Amino acid sequence: MTPLDNCVIYQIYPMSFQDSNGDGMGDIPGICQRLDYLAELGVDMLWLTPVYCSPKRDNGYDVADYRHIDPAFGTLTDMEQLIAKAAERGMGIMMDIVANHTSTEHEWFVRALAGDARYQAYYVFRDKAFVDTHPVQSIFGGSGWQYVPALDSYYLHNFDVSQADLDWDNPAVRAEMADVINFWLAKGIKGFRFDVIDMVSKEWSPLAMSNGPRLHDYIRELNDTSFGNKGIITVGETWGADLAHMQHYSNPNGSEFSMVFNFEHLGLGQDKWSSHFDPLTFKRAMAHHQQGLHGRGWNSLFLNNHDLPRAVSRFGDDRPKWRELSAKQWALVLHMLQGTPFIYQGEELGITNRHWQTDELRDVEAIHYCASQSELDPAELSRRIDAIGRDNARTPMQWDASRHAGFSTAAPWIAVNENHVEINAAGQLARTDSLFHHYRQLIALRKAHPVIRHGDFELLDGDDPQRISYRRRWRDPATGETHTLLLLANLTAGTLSMPYLDMVERGATLLMGNYPDAPTTHFAPYQATVWLMQA
Repeated sequence: MTPLDNCVIYQIYPMSFQDSNGDGMGDIPGICQRLDYLAELGVDMLWLTPVYCSPKRDNGYDVADYRHIDPAFGTLTDMEQLIAKAAERGMGIMMDIVANHTSTEHEWFVRALAGDARYQAYYVFRDKAFVDTHPVQSIFGGSGWQYVPALDSYYLHNFDVSQADLDWDNPAVRAEMADVINFWLAKGIKGFRFDVIDMVSKEWSPLAMSNGPRLHDYIRELNDTSFGNKGIITVGETWGADLAHMQHYSNPNGSEFSMVFNFEHLGLGQDKWSSHFDPLTFKRAMAHHQQGLHGRGWNSLFLNNHDLPRAVSRFGDDRPKWRELSAKQWALVLHMLQGTPFIYQGEELGITNRHWQTDELRDVEAIHYCASQSELDPAELSRRIDAIGRDNARTPMQWDASRHAGFSTAAPWIAVNENHVEINAAGQLARTDSLFHHYRQLIALRKAHPVIRHGDFELLDGDDPQRISYRRRWRDPATGETHTLLLLANLTAGTLSMPYLDMVERGATLLMGNYPDAPTTHFAPYQATVWLMQA
């Protein structure tokens, strides 16, 4: 398996990647059909969001059976074939482990509702007196407690009412999760992503649903009883992690995870729906994590995923004139950092957000949000959904310019982005200067230059909202030479003077850029360059 420092991971949202049987929904055989495309891109691992049996109230993050594939996606045999066929092309498969909660249709919860005390202890059931003194707000809106009349008790659901929180303080629950992971390891899985893993240890006084007192103990135990010391790549989703927690999670001794997803650089804040991208917030978070984890942990590098808006719409400029240039720029900014890059499906094509009608929404979070915002101006509500809504990331993969974008022969389960006629894989594969080929070059560049994988980090312009400039240095232990990498980027649609170009006069070589020609004194709109100097 590709070492962690050399690995590039591609995230697949299976419902929206490729439909193989004409039912309008993506599936595992469809992923198999596109493996050559992914191999050509050059990625090392494919992270699949959940494909387990599920009622799909939250698109698979409500798991009803961790050991069986949902028939909508295929069969266990299909999954085994995907693992084998990906391995033939040098790619591993990463599974998504939803460990904080299960679907209320899971056998454990069904048995709990039937009065089985063993399985009631798998979940967080409390009486009215406890609930009254420990109010919990669901992340999707409303109370996080749901009353069960037959039991005269309430169960905790930090997300949808159909997603009951597991009680990780129960050793039997932790053993069940280790068994699930070991089941998939035996099938040949090479990586795991752990959904909202920072929520598995709860604190009731003071009330806290993340970063609880036993969190790291539980993760170390899971490491010991399942994936540890097996060369498995792991990443935890940790919305509430500060740098100290990140250092614990990804400590170099490997006792917890390989890395975690932290979201500080995205600038979503406490109210994501009204947030706007702030370059200064991004740069300061980037520097904080790059410097704080250098030698003390490991970074995950990402700009979007299935829960976030499209990268070029959030960070760049998705107007047709600038879309590809700004997408190339942000790819350069991200991939020249230390860490493991994650590419979300369609990011390598520059797929954008789209405009949504209310009746087109499929995301339970957006639907809840719309229902709760009757006081908000409809135009502002629409703007927020278009800018931040999770459905933006879940539109079908844009393979070609045909009616359903080459995703399916039937009407897809969610609306196709209208711009698939201009933005699609077929068109980009045919153009050597396309964004797809830019990503291919970036991946190859990371593998060729140790300074990208191992160098330290210095932010050069922390207070400048119009530019990103940073320097990386690495000393080759074999030769004693110091390799210096410099990234310079103009974040605006105007021409800017760019400091630090004097490096060119000191013998720096242009490694890569997003314009055909190297700049001299000024940078063109959204221009980015990467320079290398050895001394």
